[in-house]
Amino acid sequence: MDSYGRIAALKIETAQDRAHAVIEEVQRVENRVYASPGSRNLLSFVSDAAVKIDVLLENEKALTQTGLLTVSQIETRLHRITKLIPLLHWMLGFVEGSEVHRSPAQLIPTLRRYAQSILPDSEIVVRSKPELNYSIQDIAKPLAELFKGTPLETSCSKLPDRLFMMSIPGVESGHILIHAVLSHELGHALYNKKEIAKELLPKIGFNENLVKGLVKMMFENQEKQGNPTPELRIRKQVTQEITGRVHGWIKELCSDAIGIRLFGPALFFAAAHLLTSLRPLDKSSETHPPLRLRTKLMIRMLKELYTVERWHDELQAFVRLWDEVSGEPIFSTNPYDQIALETVNDAALDLISAASDTATASLSCYTSSQFTRDIKVLAPLLLSYIPPGEVGPYGQCGTAEKLASIINSGWHVYLCDFETFKQNLHPNDARTRFSAATKLHELVLKALEISGIQVAWEEASRDSKRRKG
Repeated sequence: MDSYGRIAALKIETAQDRAHAVIEEVQRVENRVYASPGSRNLLSFVSDAAVKIDVLLENEKALTQTGLLTVSQIETRLHRITKLIPLLHWMLGFVEGSEVHRSPAQLIPTLRRYAQSILPDSEIVVRSKPELNYSIQDIAKPLAELFKGTPLETSCSKLPDRLFMMSIPGVESGHILIHAVLSHELGHALYNKKEIAKELLPKIGFNENLVKGLVKMMFENQEKQGNPTPELRIRKQVTQEITGRVHGWIKELCSDAIGIRLFGPALFFAAAHLLTSLRPLDKSSETHPPLRLRTKLMIRMLKELYTVERWHDELQAFVRLWDEVSGEPIFSTNPYDQIALETVNDAALDLISAASDTATASLSCYTSSQFTRDIKVLAPLLLSYIPPGEVGPYGQCGTAEKLASIINSGWHVYLCDFETFKQNLHPNDARTRFSAATKLHELVLKALEISGIQVAWEEASRDSKRRKG
């Protein structure tokens, strides 16, 4: 027992050292510049939690020396505390990726206001990460549930009601047009908040005959090998596999549908340019449907919500190309995926579109008339190398342009007028398509910065008038 006591003492000592290291790291990085207040919320939580963990560990020292606990009990008690330290390390790493020189600072204030307009009482932290991927995760609610009734419960008061940690690819952090994919990530947040799954999933049932056929085939194949699993158990496994896929795919597709309503064509353009780099058109997983199916849904919605037939010829050609590709049958060698594909059919896509409409009914969504107006008013400014962050009569206070409008106008220039944009650039900036595209991204980012400044000024003016009143 003495040996175990020494090991417990060592475990406490090393864990306290790590808690102190976390506290010192917070002190080192807290004075850096972050684009969103959410980063400081997270740092405050991490620091407060690390201090409490240190105190908890200190209290365990005397208890482990009393001889009242078994070795197993000591190990369990200490592990409950020490297992939280890697979580704090992960949060610190996330915060460091959100510094202004590592994330697009021009985008985040505007994105933050937009997120708060559709998700009140929320805060965001956007970080750049090495992976070519986008993600979103609300950590405030899970942490509050995890620490409820524990000494760390009060640490959660340092966080807002909803704190969304959003990740973007670090190498492409300045490629603002691709960041339209963030509307899909916000779609995830709305999907969860509105509890769409509760109403939508029961309406989508898979074909029982297909399930029975697969179960029978698997049983017969195992029977030939002489050691078959009972059919009832196979049935349970098959049902779980298919149900998991359908639920995951519906969530992704519904987030696409919500994103289309929030950001309009920009999400489709961004998704087509991003997702084709990540996997083949018909490749699927347990959580994500094939790209061919996702583009099919987005194009169906664009045709429903927008006057696609009146778009620029280049845009029409782009949509037509993907429409033809997405209309082809999708085949999978995985039988679970194949049944999931049979389940998420055209009728299911209609249900998903309707659910996205319900989820965004109270929100200000991007519309066809806005897209037409943005092409007419904002895109020409970009072609003249003027960042369209605000518009209005010369010499008067202008109106700040919205996030979706700026990004959609940028995509229109990229897809329809890029050669015109490129030809008047400095030769060094027009050497390659990539270098010219970088200048377009910079203009769009500058437009977002101007828009953010204008909105901040308007908010400050309103606050000043309220105080005087």
